[in-house]
Amino acid sequence: MIRSGGMFLAALLVLAAGVAQAQEGKPVTFAVDPTWPPLEFVDANDRIAGYSVDYFTAVCQESGREPKFVKADWEGIFDRLDGGEYDAVMSSVTVTPERRRKMDFTIPYYIVRQSLLVPRQSAINNIRQLKDRRAGTQMDTTATEIVEKIPGVVSKPFPSIEDSLKGLVAGEIDAVVCEDVVATSFLSQPEFSGQVKMAAVINTPGAEELYAVAVKKNNLEILVMLNDGIKAVKAKGIEAELRRKWFPDSAK
Repeated sequence: MIRSGGMFLAALLVLAAGVAQAQEGKPVTFAVDPTWPPLEFVDANDRIAGYSVDYFTAVCQESGREPKFVKADWEGIFDRLDGGEYDAVMSSVTVTPERRRKMDFTIPYYIVRQSLLVPRQSAINNIRQLKDRRAGTQMDTTATEIVEKIPGVVSKPFPSIEDSLKGLVAGEIDAVVCEDVVATSFLSQPEFSGQVKMAAVINTPGAEELYAVAVKKNNLEILVMLNDGIKAVKAKGIEAELRRKWFPDSAK
């Protein structure tokens, strides 16, 4: 009995080693809603690009894995993660207590603050002035949560930040709330640069946010691999290089 038990244990160890080896060669699939420049967007060649894409390409290289970035709509993106459609969601995901109950998160890799965007001629310069006004956000984001906590505000979620800015230009809403780095990117585009301005960076509880990659609850193999890669990217100065590339005017 002892002898056969030892043989069974040895067989298990061989099987486990084989699974680990197979995982090493398997691509890591990241779901991305590429509507969040310069972090995630679709470039002129119809490829998913941006700071986050470069960052997690480097993370996977450090971990000996190949990344695969897949376009995904933001709506329902976490349900599809839980269903095993992909390994992780890398799409400027803010870490919140509610989300932590449903999924696991890597080490944070970026910090942002929410900003207030208004038409150039608008006198609004503070989030408190949104009372009885219409404020747009991307649906199901922390910006929407912040807006909906303002007494008297009329929340108008849109499928994307670009859609909300188009609504602002068209006069459908009075303001847009979104992350500062994303706002800066959109305001550099001709479509919005002459008509929209950043009125303020919001200083309310929850306005500063940590971005991390979401993985399915208890998927420790992917979580540990990504965390090890993030640590290496930070320690080797790769993160600093990518910040200089994508945010040359930023002090971050």
